[in-house]
Amino acid sequence: MPVNESSATALIRFTGLGIICFNRDKQRGEIAAIRDNKHALSIRIQRPVFQEGSGNDVVVYQDVATYQALPKEGVQVEIKARGRAPVEGFDVYQSGEFDRLGSPDVNDFRWIVNMNSLHGDAPLDPAPKGRYPITKIYIGNALFYTHRLDTNLFFEKVERDASGAETGREVFGNVGETIGAKIEGDEVSFTIRGAGGGEETHTLNRVEGLPFRIEFKNMDYSDNAVYSDMDDYYSYVSNPGDKQFDLAPVVEEGGETADGGSYNQEEFCHPITWELDSIDEL
Repeated sequence: MPVNESSATALIRFTGLGIICFNRDKQRGEIAAIRDNKHALSIRIQRPVFQEGSGNDVVVYQDVATYQALPKEGVQVEIKARGRAPVEGFDVYQSGEFDRLGSPDVNDFRWIVNMNSLHGDAPLDPAPKGRYPITKIYIGNALFYTHRLDTNLFFEKVERDASGAETGREVFGNVGETIGAKIEGDEVSFTIRGAGGGEETHTLNRVEGLPFRIEFKNMDYSDNAVYSDMDDYYSYVSNPGDKQFDLAPVVEEGGETADGGSYNQEEFCHPITWELDSIDEL
């Protein structure tokens, strides 16, 4: 059964270059938005309102706050429920058996690429120091799931040796593009630190059936953007072994993707999940 987003107080969405893990000690989900020289991070908080003159039939979203051109160092965001909340720490939405080539539930979290699964569930340690700074996003009291599964792109898993040469290729499937997190509660607190003005907090009071939206995008909008950022992710891994994996879209003769769409006509950048104790290790 798909996730019922309408029962949320706030819906959080993350699209783009980022690593998510689940901190079991602090009982929260954590996302590291990688701040390289290609991807631009933006944050937008929106409230639902009835459109004037619509007779309360049409809901539109108005900006509460937007953040762009954020500093690459020292930015931290914390989002959590205040008061009554059904989820005390975090939950991860999974719906029965999962098959990337045929599972029907588009909200299953396992559509998000799992770094450990690519390596046969082997443990992977973080590198002593990542290549780029990160913006840290801490999310409590939330159900995590796949908000958007891109069905227009179908991927193969490409195996490469230590020199970067291709040594194997196999069908992989579709890839989750956007992580969703759903918080229910009397109110949701959004706090951002290091954005240039000290600490700033927004309190989002519950409106029954009309959730607030908090959207993070960390995208490469250039004409030569690539579909897979696995190379960037591997720069944070200290022990990938003697092989690494890339994800390549299936392109048919004539430049079309496997489903008949045009290649390189849509923006795409996927986050990954990694079984770390905390993003503070990165």
